Amino acid sequence: MIRNRSRRTVRGCFAAIVLGAALASLPPLAPPAGAAPMAGASTKDAARAITNGIICPCSCGEILTGCTCETGKAMRAYVEREVTGGKSKDQIEASLVAQYGEVILGAPKAKGFNLLVWVAPFVATAIGFLIATVILLRWARRRTAAPAGAPAPGAAGALPRTAGEDLASLRARAEAELRNMRE
Repeated sequence: MIRNRSRRTVRGCFAAIVLGAALASLPPLAPPAGAAPMAGASTKDAARAITNGIICPCSCGEILTGCTCETGKAMRAYVEREVTGGKSKDQIEASLVAQYGEVILGAPKAKGFNLLVWVAPFVATAIGFLIATVILLRWARRRTAAPAGAPAPGAAGALPRTAGEDLASLRARAEAELRNMRE
């Protein structure tokens, strides 16, 4: 009965972990593609929101918001001009991707083959937890099941129960083996 409860608990925990991983892998809710920047948001804030998700295409490899190279400055100015011109985040990102490739995106779009990048870490983690659970359950079963040929704990010839008795037994055995070697 206790075993069934522990199995149900382990299965419940595993199901919760898998569900959490699946929910975490979903892309965040975003405004529609053609939506303009949020009301009350300044042009700088809208441009910063876009440049936070873009990596500078030069060799520095930094996020465009914090990049100090000339390429980064020029791209930030381009994004600000486009935001001022009324283009949406998706339109600006699409034009930059068309010019530099998907490499400049800070995170790949969650569609097509790129979806694997979003899902694979969670699947690997879930599989790891499953393997660990199976191994731990086997170890626990081996520990609770006594070997068939082993004497009972209170029977004659049983292994010493305390660390002191175990140490004394090992010490006596080592001394006996040393005496045999000297002879």
